[in-house]
Amino acid sequence: MAPLFSTHADPALESLLPETVSGHSMHRYSLTLTQVLEDSNDRAGITAFLQTLGKTEADGSFASAFDPTNMLGGGINAFKVAGADAALLLAGITAIEVSDLGTDATSEPATVGGKNVTVVSVGDGVNETIWIYGHGDVVFVVHATDATNAAAYLEALP
Repeated sequence: MAPLFSTHADPALESLLPETVSGHSMHRYSLTLTQVLEDSNDRAGITAFLQTLGKTEADGSFASAFDPTNMLGGGINAFKVAGADAALLLAGITAIEVSDLGTDATSEPATVGGKNVTVVSVGDGVNETIWIYGHGDVVFVVHATDATNAAAYLEALP
């Protein structure tokens, strides 16, 4: 695995991600938000969003879990900004994800895997839909091949 995937900047955030999903072991890692944004085209927009929360990159962290065999496809990303208002963080990350998918993206509330989520989509194909779930001060973004796999990922979250 690449060194990036061996980083554990926020073990507490990683611990919210499942060790297994549908019987598949997940690889987990975490980074500071500064590390995530180092080569990001979204840096200016995310920095502006953080400023609306009264926060900076130094307040944020990111964790991810994925099946290294890719049998499940997709994975889970988790975002946390220390001390941020949870509702504002959820709304902001949802807006960023909608923007990333493009002008044709739609979003709608749904219940998937027993969780109240926002489904953001630009079509029916693989990687054209994501499921966003807020839990306390953490926002999870699920990438899955379809709604069935998304439900499996979401069921494994707190």
